[in-house]
Amino acid sequence: MGKKAFGSGEFSEGTQSTPRVEPGLVRPLPLGARSLENNLVLAPMAGVSNLAFRLIAREAGAALTFTETVSAKGLVNRGAKTRRLLASSPREAPVAFQLFGAEPETLAEACRILAAEFDASWVDLNLGCPVKKFIRNGAGSALLREPERVQAIVRAMRNACDGTLSVKIRSGWDAGSVNAPEIARVVAGEGADLLSVHGRTRSQQYTGHSDRDVIRQTVEAIPGTPVLANGDVTLPGHVFDVLRETGAAGVMIGRGAMGNPWIFAQTLALARGEPPRRPSAEERHATVRRHVALMEQSFPDPKLLAANLKKYVTAYAKGLPGSAGFRRRVLDAHELDTILALTDDFFGVREAA
Repeated sequence: MGKKAFGSGEFSEGTQSTPRVEPGLVRPLPLGARSLENNLVLAPMAGVSNLAFRLIAREAGAALTFTETVSAKGLVNRGAKTRRLLASSPREAPVAFQLFGAEPETLAEACRILAAEFDASWVDLNLGCPVKKFIRNGAGSALLREPERVQAIVRAMRNACDGTLSVKIRSGWDAGSVNAPEIARVVAGEGADLLSVHGRTRSQQYTGHSDRDVIRQTVEAIPGTPVLANGDVTLPGHVFDVLRETGAAGVMIGRGAMGNPWIFAQTLALARGEPPRRPSAEERHATVRRHVALMEQSFPDPKLLAANLKKYVTAYAKGLPGSAGFRRRVLDAHELDTILALTDDFFGVREAA
């Protein structure tokens, strides 16, 4: 069957592509003393999940966002770069501040700093990042090999954190050590309020497929703790498939929202029994312009802004006619004015059409 552009991703047409939408799968998510307006969440992504990106996702319908992951040690040591990554706004509330680290005492102190100096009411622990920098320091998904250390870390953070405490994990270290259900029981036993599971192992990085069966087993392992399913959600219909197949309380969307924040609004439309609507050229252009304006507020240095803008404007163009040439021109550009002119020209042409 054919496919047509839908947001910056695709929405298939025909019998095979008709999403199987069951009532009640997309719904508010009660979470202790708070409740999220729906169970669609924007995933934390290193180098991507800055404030501008998160605000765009919230405006599109995401009920919760996460900051980029930051070093607990860097926060405790008052690192300026670390603190910049934690920039937030009341407009995105609630937001979860994500930390990584390997020492219980340091992570606990970071929780106290977040509450006292950043007014954080939600802290998330990263046990899923697979990059070498994390692994060398015994952090991120390296901790999946050490359940006892995970227990000590979550206990220390729980004692230091009065607000919501959540944890993000992967299915395991590699195919021979898939232990997400075990880690989930440890985390829930120490008082975490929410768990999110990426259904890939650390060894997979971002290749292969997310294992929904492992996510389902993790959900079943901690029946009293909500679980968010993460991985391979790039179309609105995928949300319903994942919720139905895993029994998860909600879905965390990462790369599927990059350049396509409309995935949240489209999913919510399906849940209401309405056809998901492709953004018009005018809406797409307005969203890109708004994203640029928000990033200008966060990156006053033109060179830094130019370097960071490229990944976003090219993502918005994905799947559109001429996107490959646009991407090449943007990546080759060095000046902010050139990037902005190329972006306005590319999306503005479509607006005029």
